[in-house]
Amino acid sequence: MFDLHAVKLQAALDFMVSYGIAILIITIALYVVFSLGIFNPKLASIVCTPAPSYICESFSISTNSTFTILLAQSTGGTIDVTGAACSSAPNATSDMPAYGNVHVLNYSKAPQYYPNNAMQNGITIYSDNESTIQVYCYNSGGEAKNSLGYTFTGYLWINYTFSNLPSLHYITRVASFTASYT
Repeated sequence: MFDLHAVKLQAALDFMVSYGIAILIITIALYVVFSLGIFNPKLASIVCTPAPSYICESFSISTNSTFTILLAQSTGGTIDVTGAACSSAPNATSDMPAYGNVHVLNYSKAPQYYPNNAMQNGITIYSDNESTIQVYCYNSGGEAKNSLGYTFTGYLWINYTFSNLPSLHYITRVASFTASYT
């Protein structure tokens, strides 16, 4: 005799087993993808692209948003860097920072943008030589703080004069970069 109740139970069991196997396969696939680090933010390339006449010797960003760069220049003269700014984006209307030290002010006018009194006396960079610049980086949320391993993409501007022409100030975007928080 035909038992309708048994047929319904068999259909329910087949349904549960089919979907159980599908969920198991999806779970294993997700585990493999995450194990391989496909969604790992550390996979972004770490790069610094300098403007003409500048060289990024080395660079890093710390979890408290301090950007440190060993910047070399070959402008043909000695430059005196009086200010620096790091922002995740340029201003929409001019080639200036969108966030943070938007006017690339010096230490005496805006000390909050420089960690550990960096740039207090300015920095001199001789042609074909390098110096270290430290500045806080900013994004639309304020200081660009993040956890170890995440990446920050931004730009560095400097405010400088040529040593032999101290009355002419230039503000130049000298590098675009992607750095991993250390």
